[in-house]
Amino acid sequence: MNTKKKNTKRNVIIAVIAFLVVIGAILVYMLITDLKQEDILREEVSTLVDKDITKDRYNSSIKTRGDYAVVEEAIKSYLDEYSVTFQEVLDIMDDKELVNMLSAENYSSDGPDFAKSKKYLSDTKTKFNKALDRLSTMTSSEEIMKNIEEKKLDTYYTDLYKELMLNGIAENDFTSAKTDLEAASASINNLLNTEEEVINLLVANKGKWKIQDNKIVFDEVAILNQYNELIKKIA
Repeated sequence: MNTKKKNTKRNVIIAVIAFLVVIGAILVYMLITDLKQEDILREEVSTLVDKDITKDRYNSSIKTRGDYAVVEEAIKSYLDEYSVTFQEVLDIMDDKELVNMLSAENYSSDGPDFAKSKKYLSDTKTKFNKALDRLSTMTSSEEIMKNIEEKKLDTYYTDLYKELMLNGIAENDFTSAKTDLEAASASINNLLNTEEEVINLLVANKGKWKIQDNKIVFDEVAILNQYNELIKKIA
């Protein structure tokens, strides 16, 4: 083989080796970058675990890229919707207008037809139970996974989401919140239903009661007894 052919062959081999080295370097870089993105995601999720779902928001900026960013956004948006809805429930539980609904002041200002009170109670009940239903649905593993399955990601990223959500955040925060929600549902619905019954009683018997010395006074003992029995249900 002449010198020219030997040099050509050697150059081709060198070029192939250089190409393989470059490809190898690119693959190593991609692997390292990929692992770094997962580390960033896990670190970001660890900060979410420290948040209080009853008062914090989860709508912080996305720190990762690519499919990891899709996973991160899915986690944060889901938790943020849950926290906002949960806080709506808490706001209703602490609603001063509900507390004052059966006060002499409200009886005077909105009676004897109580149009404002009846609408407020109806709207609040609808809002409260809609929020509770949504929260109940969101605590299910099926709904949690549906959130990522809609993204049509590779199985690796879906499994990563499952690990971070079902075996991490959701397991801790959603489980404890569910117990609180069950207690809230019974308590607030009892309050709303009873207040509706009281208002309906007063509307049905308008003209048979009045406000005297900042207290409600009834003309008939039977109506007073009905009123007191209802009040006992929320005492």
